[in-house]
Amino acid sequence: MQGSNCRRHSSLLPGTVTMAVRIMQAARAVLLAAVVVAMCSSVTDGAVTPLKIGFYGTTCPQAEQIIFDTMLRIFNTPIDPLNPEIGPNVAPDLLRLHFHDCFVDGCDGSVLLDGPTSEKAAAPNVRLEGFIVVDQIKAALEAACPQTVSCADILAFAARDALKLTGGFGYDVPAGRRDGLTSSGAGAVNNLPNPTESMSQLSAKFAKFGLTKEDMVVLSGAHTIGDVACHHIDNRLYTFRSRTRSDPSLPLPFLLQLKAICPSPGLQLITVSMDQVTPLTFDSQYYRNLQTRRSVLSSDQLLFTDARTRPIVNQLAKSNTVFFRAFAKAMVKMGNIGNLRGTDGQIRTDCKIVNAPVAA
Repeated sequence: MQGSNCRRHSSLLPGTVTMAVRIMQAARAVLLAAVVVAMCSSVTDGAVTPLKIGFYGTTCPQAEQIIFDTMLRIFNTPIDPLNPEIGPNVAPDLLRLHFHDCFVDGCDGSVLLDGPTSEKAAAPNVRLEGFIVVDQIKAALEAACPQTVSCADILAFAARDALKLTGGFGYDVPAGRRDGLTSSGAGAVNNLPNPTESMSQLSAKFAKFGLTKEDMVVLSGAHTIGDVACHHIDNRLYTFRSRTRSDPSLPLPFLLQLKAICPSPGLQLITVSMDQVTPLTFDSQYYRNLQTRRSVLSSDQLLFTDARTRPIVNQLAKSNTVFFRAFAKAMVKMGNIGNLRGTDGQIRTDCKIVNAPVAA
């Protein structure tokens, strides 16, 4: 609320008004004034510190460029089989990190913390990658602007840059997040969507964070880049409740294609691209795959088979422009989940560990 509205309202009434009405109007005026003052005070006193585009404009104006340049360098590095975090995979890796961070205690960088019971160590996150990249970005930022840019904001900016590197688009990212002090492995297990869950279960997990079914469908479009371990699609290839043990909704050529990549159940070290048409391009092909029943994950295919979300899929499948605009809006919305701001939390100097206490 702007400061010009933070003023008390007059309770003066014309002399022709009866005393009873005068008293009622005065009471209303006092109540309204109290509400307005309370609202203005909540903002003025710093109880709510909104995220801001250009947040680092004066404290670290080169922050976003440093993040993009580091990601670009790693993205263009030849693929190394011994180091899967180097090369084009940096894009889906960092995009996924931001999503997994926000769904556990908000977007506070807690997914980056080390520890035996941390989010990083939880079952849904065992294949998360990109941590080495985050460390390199953080080191570059600390050299330029010590203890200024939060790890949580690094993930938000890097997720945006992942799209730019894979043929997508850029969009303004509001910043000002602070880093959390704890990380909950149990929170990751309970809150992160599971690829075998039903529409009701998936919708409930998104709704918990104020995200609608439309947001869910749009954000799922992140699966247009990146891969998944083969064992996550066992339920479609090898353990489906059917005579053939395969999902009968899969077109036979596509089923054989997936089985060639994942030749047996239980494979955790072999991966399959979630978009088999344009796996390294951020585009709306993901939604056209759903329309032709060529989705890798069963939870993704649900978005088209369920009548409640099918119209959203059809709309997003029309063009990259439609998808890009919707995705940017949904990402900014997700990036506002449960953030620490103002003086809450801290700005970690090393994203893997909480800062040591400052001596009194």
